[in-house]
Amino acid sequence: MRVLAATILLVVWAVPLAANQQAERLMQAMHLSDFLEILSEEGLAQGLSIDQSMLGGAGGSYFQAQVAELYDPSSMYERLSQSVGRIMTNAQLEQSSIFFESDLGQSIVSLENSARKALADDTIDQMARTAYFETDREDMFFRLVDEYVQVNDLIEQNVRGTISADFSFYRGLASEQNGSLDEASVLDELLSQHEQTKAETTEWMYSFLLLAYRPLSETQLRENIAFSRTDAGRALNAALFKSFDEMLNSISYQLGQAVAQAMSASDL
Repeated sequence: MRVLAATILLVVWAVPLAANQQAERLMQAMHLSDFLEILSEEGLAQGLSIDQSMLGGAGGSYFQAQVAELYDPSSMYERLSQSVGRIMTNAQLEQSSIFFESDLGQSIVSLENSARKALADDTIDQMARTAYFETDREDMFFRLVDEYVQVNDLIEQNVRGTISADFSFYRGLASEQNGSLDEASVLDELLSQHEQTKAETTEWMYSFLLLAYRPLSETQLRENIAFSRTDAGRALNAALFKSFDEMLNSISYQLGQAVAQAMSASDL
């Protein structure tokens, strides 16, 4: 009986270990650590903006240190890798890894990360937005980018994620202010801005992808879309959105708490 119990225990532990190894393989293929470095820089910039707009610049180094801890790339990487490993099957993880380890997959990841980093420059960001508005909607390149956006439901998924993160921020803010939050009213206000949020998300998403994917050929774009339609591609898209939403909701809640604490400190 003891031998049998030990055997079962080994089998049970082998499943999550294999999933974690497959998830790590995929995260490396997607150069997730590079993307999270960029996301961390965006988070720090957001922290500076919040310091000015909500704290009058009084947050200081302590508040910025809190923001830096929340957007720590290593912590985010570990959290996302574990989450994706739990959500996706080993087969889905393997197929996704094979795609992103290919020459095309590596090109896509490199182009996306380069474009995301470039858009931190206001001049490049404005150029990309102008290019989006001026692009012929009947042009094949635009139509393929548009198909990619639709297949992966990138607009509505990001809109929902934005609203959810904003709601989490206000919940965190209220939790440290000894006051109750009228969650229904706050949610109604955020939902009333859905169309504006959607318009902003659409402009950013197409500006970003048109900039990132410009070097790709029509064949490469079609291969990328084809992967998105596979079981592995759909599973990866769903897992990434779920994992990022959970992580960013947590970060936003804690960011709200940090802002409230800074407000209280400045009142003393």
